[in-house]
Amino acid sequence: MTDPFLQLVIDILNLTHPRFASAYGLTYTPEEADEPPAARKVRERAFVMEFYHEFRRLWDQAEPIRRGLGHLVLQSEPQAGWRTPDLLVWRLGERGASDSRLAALSFAFLSNPKAIAADHALLAKFRNPFPDGPGYSRAISVIVGCRREIPATGLPTTDGVVVLFFDTATWQALDGGR
Repeated sequence: MTDPFLQLVIDILNLTHPRFASAYGLTYTPEEADEPPAARKVRERAFVMEFYHEFRRLWDQAEPIRRGLGHLVLQSEPQAGWRTPDLLVWRLGERGASDSRLAALSFAFLSNPKAIAADHALLAKFRNPFPDGPGYSRAISVIVGCRREIPATGLPTTDGVVVLFFDTATWQALDGGR
């Protein structure tokens, strides 16, 4: 059975609109990938904002609740410091339960390999329980690019981090690039 949160992320990715998600372009040139703006993931921002927009649309329709995920909210991590994944999802506590950390998500373009590596290290840290990390139950790396440009060695992987590939040629999410 598929994780309902992971399926929600895939469904949201598939709802994103290319015009909005690609506002700053969908790739870095090799020269750009070595520059500081690539490390800050400047081009990825439009994609993250479009993802957030679609998340909110489904949230407004109570889709996470229908999928058994409860009430979800995107918020910051008080224990994290200055470097955090792109989106942090919490499940709001209900019936006396406290709020809980549900997922840390990062987005990077396939043409931005240094950002992917940095994201994976950060996501792995966010999966660790205290005192080493905040202890999110899920860490998801969304890599955005053209499927035919995936290296022969495959997509980068890190223990504890789920990799989703978003193919810009078909505008569809692929679990692990498959």
